[in-house]
Amino acid sequence: MIDTIKIYTEIDKETYDRIKSVSIVKNSIDYNSNTILYEIVNDHLKGSYDSNLSVRIDSGIKYRFVNKGYCIEIEGSYHKIVNGYNSHNGYCDLIFISENLIQMVELAYNIKLPCISSWFLQRCDVAICYDLKNQDNVKSYINSLSRCSYPRRKAKFFYDESIYLSGTTTTLKIYNKLLEFRKHDLKKFVNTDFNLEQYINTINGFIRFECEIKKKMLLKLFNNKFNHIKLLDLNYDILKKVWSDEFMKLLQFIKNDLDIVYGREKVFKRLQEIYKPNKANLLYNFYCAIQLNGLADVKKNYSSSTYYRNIKELKKSKVYFGQSYKIQENKIFYFNPFKSKEVA
Repeated sequence: MIDTIKIYTEIDKETYDRIKSVSIVKNSIDYNSNTILYEIVNDHLKGSYDSNLSVRIDSGIKYRFVNKGYCIEIEGSYHKIVNGYNSHNGYCDLIFISENLIQMVELAYNIKLPCISSWFLQRCDVAICYDLKNQDNVKSYINSLSRCSYPRRKAKFFYDESIYLSGTTTTLKIYNKLLEFRKHDLKKFVNTDFNLEQYINTINGFIRFECEIKKKMLLKLFNNKFNHIKLLDLNYDILKKVWSDEFMKLLQFIKNDLDIVYGREKVFKRLQEIYKPNKANLLYNFYCAIQLNGLADVKKNYSSSTYYRNIKELKKSKVYFGQSYKIQENKIFYFNPFKSKEVA
């Protein structure tokens, strides 16, 4: 589903002044010359259960708008504004979401904004939740990803909770939805009619895979040199493909080949079926080293040619090695997000 989006368009001075008159304005002033260096005009519209929709106006210079001279940015989660939560029962239609957010702003300020064909996308979060049935499975899976890596990104890992990788094109997050909800959103539902007990029971085994798709990724995707991506040029299939490609890269899955084996017993059996005993044992030991120590440490202890040859042969054998096993853990929970069903 689509969660938070940030969209923008060009507006005229009359619309700019109308929003500014009822918004929070922050100025930076050079008192020596008595000039304003810059100003930030921002407002927040309240949705259900204290969810926010950010509305920001600025000079058109920010986006190289020169016709009317001003711009407006709208940022928020339509799903969260309407329902108060963003774990399931979401929306996948980017145009539907955008049109509804635009309409909310129009009604709040009593203004008329440009039609949808004049709007552009700055950011879009594609987030998918899976039900792993209980907290033990969620925590086991997250903890097994502690040594995951992504080229030129530093992973931030929080035991039992999440793994987070920030980049210039995308930001990837895999996290325990229940713990995240308790930490950030639980207080919003105090003294409301929201059935908190039922919701907590529902998300008890939920794990969330979230990909924040940034403008730089979209420009790269469309080979766009004009610095704007029209909303009408996008659809959920395009955004979901970015989500899939990014998490495949992180989790070491192979594109177009998802019928892979997990776990030491199944991996050993697969290798024995394909290779002669000595070769199978060597590759299995290599696989176990990855499970125990992670790819980065294993790479240091093998020659470059041996390392990449073994990696290639594991992939060819359809062996999954994206998770790491910890000695103190009795088991590791495996599941394939690319073949599992999203929570409806």
